[in-house]
Amino acid sequence: MAYQYTADVFLFPDFDQSSKLLTLSPRSNSEFFHLDFTESDKPSQDHIGVKPAKAATDGFFRLLDSLAPDEDPIQEEVPIPEPLHDVNLDDLDISHEVWLQSEEPTKAKAEYKTWDNFLVPDISEAAPSFITEAGSRAYDAALTQAENPLGIESTNSHLIQTTPYLTALLALGFGRGSVFFSWDEKKASFAPELDNMRISGYSSEVLQGIQQLCLECGNATRYLSAYVQNTYKTYPGAARVAVAKSVDVTLLAIQNILGVKAKQTRSLLQLQSLLQPIQSVLAYFRALISKISKAKTDEQILSLIFKEAQTLENSNVLLSEVMREVLSRVSAPWSQFAEKWIGVRSEEGIPLTKENPGNRFVKVENITLVDDFGFESDERDFFLDDSRMPEFIPSEVALVMFETGKILRLLRTHHPEHPLCQVGFIAQNNPPSLQWQFDWKSIAHLQNDVKDYENRLLTSLQDWSTNPNTASRLINMTEKLSDGRYTLEFFGQEEAQLEGRLLASIAALDGPITSAFEEDNLSKVLKTRFSMEESIVGGAVIDSSPHWSLIPFHSFGPLIAAQARIINREYMKLLFSTHHLRDHLSLQKQFHLLGNGVFCSRVSHALFDPNLDTAERKSGVAMTGGVMGLRLTGRDNWPPASSELRLALMGVLAESYQSSSPKTISTTEKTHDIPGDISFAVRDLSNEEIDKCLDPGSLEALDFLRLSYKSPAPLSPIFPPIILLKYDKIFRLLLRVLRMLYVTEQLFQSTLSRKSNWHDIDNTSLRFRFEAQYFVTSITAYFFDTGIEVAWKRFMAWLDGVEDDLAKWEPGQGSQVLSPDEVREEHERTLDHIMNTLLLRKRQQPVMKLLEDIFSAILKFSKLAHTKAFGGRGSEVEDSSSKKLYESFKKKVDVFMTVCHALVEKGKSTRNDVTAGDKKDDIKENTIDRLLLKLEMSGYYGHSRS
Repeated sequence: MAYQYTADVFLFPDFDQSSKLLTLSPRSNSEFFHLDFTESDKPSQDHIGVKPAKAATDGFFRLLDSLAPDEDPIQEEVPIPEPLHDVNLDDLDISHEVWLQSEEPTKAKAEYKTWDNFLVPDISEAAPSFITEAGSRAYDAALTQAENPLGIESTNSHLIQTTPYLTALLALGFGRGSVFFSWDEKKASFAPELDNMRISGYSSEVLQGIQQLCLECGNATRYLSAYVQNTYKTYPGAARVAVAKSVDVTLLAIQNILGVKAKQTRSLLQLQSLLQPIQSVLAYFRALISKISKAKTDEQILSLIFKEAQTLENSNVLLSEVMREVLSRVSAPWSQFAEKWIGVRSEEGIPLTKENPGNRFVKVENITLVDDFGFESDERDFFLDDSRMPEFIPSEVALVMFETGKILRLLRTHHPEHPLCQVGFIAQNNPPSLQWQFDWKSIAHLQNDVKDYENRLLTSLQDWSTNPNTASRLINMTEKLSDGRYTLEFFGQEEAQLEGRLLASIAALDGPITSAFEEDNLSKVLKTRFSMEESIVGGAVIDSSPHWSLIPFHSFGPLIAAQARIINREYMKLLFSTHHLRDHLSLQKQFHLLGNGVFCSRVSHALFDPNLDTAERKSGVAMTGGVMGLRLTGRDNWPPASSELRLALMGVLAESYQSSSPKTISTTEKTHDIPGDISFAVRDLSNEEIDKCLDPGSLEALDFLRLSYKSPAPLSPIFPPIILLKYDKIFRLLLRVLRMLYVTEQLFQSTLSRKSNWHDIDNTSLRFRFEAQYFVTSITAYFFDTGIEVAWKRFMAWLDGVEDDLAKWEPGQGSQVLSPDEVREEHERTLDHIMNTLLLRKRQQPVMKLLEDIFSAILKFSKLAHTKAFGGRGSEVEDSSSKKLYESFKKKVDVFMTVCHALVEKGKSTRNDVTAGDKKDDIKENTIDRLLLKLEMSGYYGHSRS
């Protein structure tokens, strides 16, 4: 270095000096930097000589070799032109014309020509240094050399023309054979006719990619076409036909697109960019069909396609949009059936009734209900088949949809004159259809359409209820719609009507012919996406669509909910007004729940009073005309015959019923007509239960007696068999309690009556009598006042609110309308609350068993007291038996109260978790503390507890 600067570390001295590393080696074996470009036109080893092109001699507009002058035109002297009038023109010798010479012109050597040389003719271009610059022919020559200078194994390839090869590849994409590719039936695939085919400028290895792409397109096209044809021939389900139709439309759209794009395809790159998205669609459809072939039902196919469309949401723009359209197409048969089921679309042909076998998710079959008493009942009804419901439909939407169609069928059966049962009434209000909505904009538009449809329909219903002439207009409208757009009935028509029809027909024929083919959404999506310039194979979907778990709810939920509100409102109004729902509920309260005091008194005397005349038939003894009863406490043979039951209980129900509506009073007999079909019946019992009934002194002696009630068909949603079973369980317990009340009252007659022979009553028996009566009255008051009356009043208040909401409704108000199914749920919830208070739930069976043992001890003591008071023997054994019964009674009562205290403590912890005001949590309310308060208030059973 000439200068040294040790202190300045950022200084670059000698910046203009060249690096030592850039100095080339003087060795002569450098291949690239010792090339002589001026001698490149001379062939040498491992090189191909190419003569540089010149514009004057090699340009596009150069003269033909036959027209070129013999000498260099630059060296010739240009003659001076002379005027024509001074020149003698000789005749032309046409034999010397060059275009008439018979000799063929010499062919020029193939030379490398470029547009650059043509545009700049004065600059001489050197011969190309690389084979890629020398053109396709030089590349082909290098491939054919035996030395294989390029290192590519293509020496045995077959060189074919470019244009036929491109045409064959394009035809292969269509799924069609050609001279180069043929269909192999055994392998079910296209196969090339020549091995190692290639075109000029490309090796066979390079063409394998585009050739394989076209083979995959052709094979997939043939496979899909065969699937479509086989599907149409075998007549499978509607979903499979819809899938086949979607595949057919896709193949047709692809062929149309290829037909248009084929004219613009001039290179392999254009062909590859055209076939790549098509191959992705065809390959996906082929894999999809393989998955669909494993599905058994249409609903499984729908669920599978929904999952596939959901998977493609953020992966591929083209396939995502295509699968959305396929999902809409395949869902069309299912959505059309759902529209018919809920009543927004008219049912063509035979409507779905209970006599049909059912369809899709609606199943019609006979169901046999066997209760815990062994009673069987067969009923044919609609049932929701969850296995035939697509998985993407929310459970609450599916249940509302099924219940809406079920209520509509009840309305059509019992009120066929109602507007909702008419074909034209729904059609004139233009209901929206059940279709998929994949973005928020379309969802908002659907919600507005549903809201407008609901307001129009409810306004029309209100006009129908106030205008009596609307019914006849609806019938006429239905007849017109059922006739079709045009009828061929001419007889009975007036001349003006015939002339009008003739003129309308002429006008229709004079009009332009409507196109029979309309491009559907799937074809539009394919055409739009394939015509886009940007890549569509791997792009992601970016839009404002909701999550796929919300799409089914927002697509189908609004219309189903609106139709459910309309049908439920009309049916609930008919239940209250026409079918007297309150009267039937009052009937259950009076008889099954023993809410009628007259009925309780009549039944008690008919069953237990020993002073009534017997209804038992005895040979040689004539029956008196007095009041007859079963005399349970005054007979040894039990149970009574069916004739005794009819004689003893005849007229008890009809004479005890108190109607809540004065319109049901008979003017001739001054009695109330009982709604429904209710009567006394015999319960089916098991052998063990029958053995218990044979003893008249047992607690189960009256378990064979039951009330049979069959609700009218319109009220079947409110009174299903499960609710009637719960009513029967409650009646069975209350009948036992009613017997215990009568027995404790008879204990006073046995001890205090003047006719009683029990004069020396011990203190134990007296105490037993008082404690037994107090225990039974406390249990009875708790059951009736707390268990039944409180829950029933709450249910009646809730029902009043439902009826008020129906009466106060106005169009556009948007108030909630409860369905019959929700009324049934509240009805069942009330009965569950009553059963929970009456200790009838399954988890309360040990507590009920204690209570039954206490009742059995009281019955044994009653029998003992009756024996001593009326003809019994007062022995020491009987006195000791009375003491044993009292000790057993005291012990069981103490255990019962201990268990009740435990239930109270458990109820406190449960009540802390209950939200105030929640109706569903009322069932969990623990009221056993009120029973303990009644029992411990007098001090009979209370004692100090730690």
